[in-house]
Amino acid sequence: MEARDIIAEVGRAQHDLASLRLDPNVTPEGLARCQSTVWDLETITTAILKEAWIPRTLPEITACVYGVRENMRCVQEQIDQRIDGVIDRGQPDELFRVWMAMTFGRLLGFQFDVLMAALADATPKPEWLN
Repeated sequence: MEARDIIAEVGRAQHDLASLRLDPNVTPEGLARCQSTVWDLETITTAILKEAWIPRTLPEITACVYGVRENMRCVQEQIDQRIDGVIDRGQPDELFRVWMAMTFGRLLGFQFDVLMAALADATPKPEWLN
């Protein structure tokens, strides 16, 4: 995933949310949860693209790698636990939120890739002695 892909995900989420507002099968509570999820995506996307979130020291980078990896595992676990029921019920707002969870998973994957590159750069290079 690249920056343009992240921005496209936000645009798609906003478009899909607008469609959900017109769907009579979506309850006000379901729509509110979807709106909250889109706001979270917008906030996280802004942070990833505009803030200096990549640590500078090897221990900090390593800790972030472990944290992001654990978050990726948790997101995927939550999706796996709920996907069958969501598909069976077929509620548009629930399907939207599962898609959003997958989007958050892709964002975590992006962060993981960036952190792994930072880890490679921060790791001391071995020096050969003759």
